[in-house]
Amino acid sequence: MMRNLFFCCAAVMASGAFAQSAQVGADTNAPASGTLRVEYVQYRPAKCETEKITEFENEFLNQGGLVYVYFRNLGDKPVDLYFWRVNNRDESYYRMNHLVAWDRTHNKHVKPNEMGVLEINATSPDFGPGKPFKFLYMPRSERATARYEGVLNPDPVQIAYIQMLPGMKEMEVHVRNRGKDTLSLDNLAVEGHAVASVAWVGQELDAPGHAIAHVTLGEALQPGELAIVRVDVRKGRDTRAIYAHRRAYEDFFPIGTWTSNPGEYETLRRLHIETVVRGGRSDDPFYAGDAAKYGFRTMVHTGLPVDVDEVRDLGKHPAVLCWMLQDEPDWTIPANVMLFADDTVRRYAPEKPTFITLCRNIKMMEYAPICDIPCQDHYSVTAPSSSKWPKAYGTRLEETAYYTNDLKYASEPKPIWVWSQAMADWGERPKRPVPTPDELAAQLILNIGRGAKGILWFNYGSKIADKFPDVRDAMQGWGRVMAVLRNDLLASEFVDAHVKAPKLVDVAPLVTRDKLIVCLTNLDYQIDPQAYPFAEKKDVKLKLRVPSWIQPKAALRVSPDGIQPVPFHTKGAKATVDAGTLTSCGVIVLCNRAESEGELRSAFQQAIADETRAY
Repeated sequence: MMRNLFFCCAAVMASGAFAQSAQVGADTNAPASGTLRVEYVQYRPAKCETEKITEFENEFLNQGGLVYVYFRNLGDKPVDLYFWRVNNRDESYYRMNHLVAWDRTHNKHVKPNEMGVLEINATSPDFGPGKPFKFLYMPRSERATARYEGVLNPDPVQIAYIQMLPGMKEMEVHVRNRGKDTLSLDNLAVEGHAVASVAWVGQELDAPGHAIAHVTLGEALQPGELAIVRVDVRKGRDTRAIYAHRRAYEDFFPIGTWTSNPGEYETLRRLHIETVVRGGRSDDPFYAGDAAKYGFRTMVHTGLPVDVDEVRDLGKHPAVLCWMLQDEPDWTIPANVMLFADDTVRRYAPEKPTFITLCRNIKMMEYAPICDIPCQDHYSVTAPSSSKWPKAYGTRLEETAYYTNDLKYASEPKPIWVWSQAMADWGERPKRPVPTPDELAAQLILNIGRGAKGILWFNYGSKIADKFPDVRDAMQGWGRVMAVLRNDLLASEFVDAHVKAPKLVDVAPLVTRDKLIVCLTNLDYQIDPQAYPFAEKKDVKLKLRVPSWIQPKAALRVSPDGIQPVPFHTKGAKATVDAGTLTSCGVIVLCNRAESEGELRSAFQQAIADETRAY
């Protein structure tokens, strides 16, 4: 069933650092020597979809994976790290023989009780699942060497997503259990910061299961600061710790596009588009006035080599949302070059996150972990593509979901964005060079259901829009839906809900602390040279197992036409929803609070009002 398409195994390898217990998937648990101790080794084997899709250049599949080594200075003096070694070979051996795509250490000058993270992005089978991992990190003082010995196997328990809330004094941490054991989640820590409170839902973590912690810190994180999150996992009397990290930035769900011509500013805003690609200088008319007037936020294309003057000039400008390092570097630019670009921008302007767009799923593992916000662009109708299409003018619409799925797997626990197909006239389908409203909507909901935390339409232009006003109307209508749900989508994570649905109905449930957002897509259609015809599904009924904290008081369809209640009933942990008729796609929200209906209706009316706002 296509509803299982999302199930990716984004996992880690445990180290039992706090209880010094045996490691999950490890043959040994060698003690640390000197003053440095390896607290945890996270391993995520390289993986991408190769059965449902085939790329033109996929002869050299990644046979390694991501290895994140978390270490701590237990001594009373700072430690300066020198080089690392794996299986008795120095880092230079792996770099110079192209066995790693890149490596990076966060915090090479480790103060007492501080932590650091070594990231190894390996492509070699030497770093494949089940391979031995004998690790040493040599500092300038040999007696402080950090050592670890084990086996590279994924941990079934993972910190899947870390969301930074406005002000960055609060965050939400999603923990996923893909294992066979029911577990308890105990302490949660953010390294270097006092935690004022932690409020869990799903703290008794089922197998499989999901949990969410709302975390309040004693003081706010600083923009660009590395946030290392630790969660203690208990099974019976045994406790171990898992870790994850990301840089700290206020997360935001953008609704964007690439092109922004001055004559189209009001039109874009009335389509709910507030994010655009725009470089330049702070004294340009756009940054000096138009950005604030229209409420635009920008992705600044830094170029290669990085335009350092632009980055310095715009580094603190309030309109800048992120630094767009490169569009589709996975065609021609080596990953280590992109790492250098990322490092350059971080040095000159650490206050804003970095961003890369990728187009090849076989390379996402090598590129996505480099930046703060990874993104993908894959369009399923009448567009150039890196994958082999069954027809010159199109492929299955769900192919975009496979790409988003692979990107998320490579990127966790960071948010991902997606360029979703809109209005660009490539011409591979001469009878209709842009997607139909149904084709556009299906790709959008497939991407959102696979975890996209921002949607960037590609693209918008007034000339092509005048030829196909139905697509412009579809962008506006689904812009309303995203405007209404953007904060909920930003706070959500995919959950295994054991869905039962009609054949060829894709179901992707996303859970928050008080809602279950169910994304539905009709996969009963045909590839067609003019418009993919959908076989309408009537009387669609869904059966789901809802997480323990979801006890819905309302079920609401959120569509371009408004907010409508749908029939539902619950019995224990199971919910049955009458989704009605499904043409191409839909979104149904199960809400814990009855007040949510009024709040969503109010947000929808505000979205309608924004479409006629004067600037």
